[in-house]
Amino acid sequence: MDTKEIKFIVSNIPPFNKLKDREIDKFIRLCEVKEYSNRDVIYNESDPPDYFYLLLSGRVVAITNFEGVESEIELLKRGTCFGMISILTAEAHSVTTKSIETSFVLRVEKDKFKKFLNGYPLFFAEFFSLFSQRVKRRTHPKKIFQCRRIAILGPRSSGKTTYMYNLGAQLKEQTKKEVVCLELSFESKFSLEDLIVEGGLNCPVKKTKKVLDLSVVSEDGFNAYVIKDKVDYFLVKTLDSARFGALLNFLSENYHFILYEVPSSSHQNLTDFVYTANFLHLIFSLNKEELKAADVFIKELESINPFNKDKIRLIVSEFDKVEFSREEKIKLVDFPIYATLSSCKVDDYSKAVRRISRQIGEVVVGLALGSGGAYAFSHIGVLKVLRDNNVSIDVVCGSSMGALVAALWAAGFEISEMEKAVKWVSKKLSLFPFTGISLPFKGVLRAKRLENILKSIFGDMSFYDLKRTLKIVAFDFIRRETKILEDGLLYKAVAASCAMPGMFEPVLFKKDILMDGGILNPLPTRILLNYGAHKIIAVNITPSKEEIIRGYKGDRKFHILDFIFGSIETMQREFIERALKISDVVIHPDFGGVGGWMEFDRAEQFIRKGEQAAFEKIEEIRQLVGAGG
Repeated sequence: MDTKEIKFIVSNIPPFNKLKDREIDKFIRLCEVKEYSNRDVIYNESDPPDYFYLLLSGRVVAITNFEGVESEIELLKRGTCFGMISILTAEAHSVTTKSIETSFVLRVEKDKFKKFLNGYPLFFAEFFSLFSQRVKRRTHPKKIFQCRRIAILGPRSSGKTTYMYNLGAQLKEQTKKEVVCLELSFESKFSLEDLIVEGGLNCPVKKTKKVLDLSVVSEDGFNAYVIKDKVDYFLVKTLDSARFGALLNFLSENYHFILYEVPSSSHQNLTDFVYTANFLHLIFSLNKEELKAADVFIKELESINPFNKDKIRLIVSEFDKVEFSREEKIKLVDFPIYATLSSCKVDDYSKAVRRISRQIGEVVVGLALGSGGAYAFSHIGVLKVLRDNNVSIDVVCGSSMGALVAALWAAGFEISEMEKAVKWVSKKLSLFPFTGISLPFKGVLRAKRLENILKSIFGDMSFYDLKRTLKIVAFDFIRRETKILEDGLLYKAVAASCAMPGMFEPVLFKKDILMDGGILNPLPTRILLNYGAHKIIAVNITPSKEEIIRGYKGDRKFHILDFIFGSIETMQREFIERALKISDVVIHPDFGGVGGWMEFDRAEQFIRKGEQAAFEKIEEIRQLVGAGG
């Protein structure tokens, strides 16, 4: 790996993504890249600390050894930092780390790393948050490599107790890891058991009420108060938060995720409750009074610690049937809304909680659909194979014509409906009449012509109406930078991403002049990485140099747009190579013998090519999405 590739990867990994360019450059200069083969040991349990490690690519497993028996406790994914507890505590490593395939690891000597941390106090604070998730070994053997703590806050009426339990259940289902929920009370009044007894949380039988009183129970007695259900939970009485940290430390040795609901009356004691949390989920109802209260509450959390802002996830609970648009919600609260829970639509509520759980559990699967004219119709074949093999995709990002297929999928179109839609588009584009030329001359065809074709498919659907998470990539002509589209009218966003220079005039999207997303992002894996996708499947439909030469026929007659597109395609090659570096699985259809990027009338053949390519990779994809959760 060269320095440019390393910087590209590191700059997208928390907490390094908080550093400035020059600071990342300085850090990389301190490092070296070490290649490990399958079964190579990186460090052994009980070895003294030597390096700070960051996994650039490949897979590494964390192992403990007890009485001669090895146990794998965690599969480390790309972007995971490890070896840091030993550096910061000066203690021996508590696990063995071993590469289980060819892996590239960025490493820096411990003294250099500590000196770097000391030079950037704000980065150190961010890094300490990551450090706090790692579990120290107090008992033997160590069972948990990393524990995340999620504090649930909000008024009593927000439905936060139900949310906590459902989130815990989804976390366990999606990650296959250990989860515990804690309902805290100052007055021994608990609602979690009542909800379970009522059957609202799949438990019709009343359980024996066991309340853990932190003021009288010692750490040795915690286990006696765990209540077994779909997920384990505790009912905890606490007059203050002084001994709460001891409970969390004990649970961290046995659970990967700890969810705890902070009592609504505990604002005067928030510090200790939120300090130990990795995430703060604030649940508020969707009305003006509640959201104004949320603003005050967020400011209060920020006053306790400015870094709390990065932990906060504002979640809006919709109890009323009146739906608010994304724009209306933004006006009601001066903070990004992380998710909306619809209490009126059970399926929507469940899908939202599932999506949140997969993000927390770091099992988000992203699909990047690349640019490539008519070749992009092969993306439908890929989606068909993924559907037939029950591969769940959490977020899709499309560029240029890939944005069209991505939007169809996100809008909930069935595969047969997608095929029908692209054939309709194919029919319109394959005719390619030069009527409607843009004047003054900005492109062969007016943007309105493309927009009308797409509007006939999507109508007035907006991003708010989508059934799945979608990111569309465009090129901001004025700022000469990538533009991520995730709100507004869908057909306008797709048209902007598809507005290839020379063929279509730019699209006016709100106040921006937008063009083909493939100019800077022909394969938008980086967008998925920034979004938080932990496993990335990339569909690269751009032919390689060798494929182009192999498919060249001396008697072929070129169109002017062949020269335009071919030139752009050549300039995009470096972007594509970088994008492939951060992909876990790459699907690359072979279009030999089918035709060129302008042959929109061959949509069905391109779809079949996508199916073939995806089918060849399906075992690798199954292994990817099944690994670690």
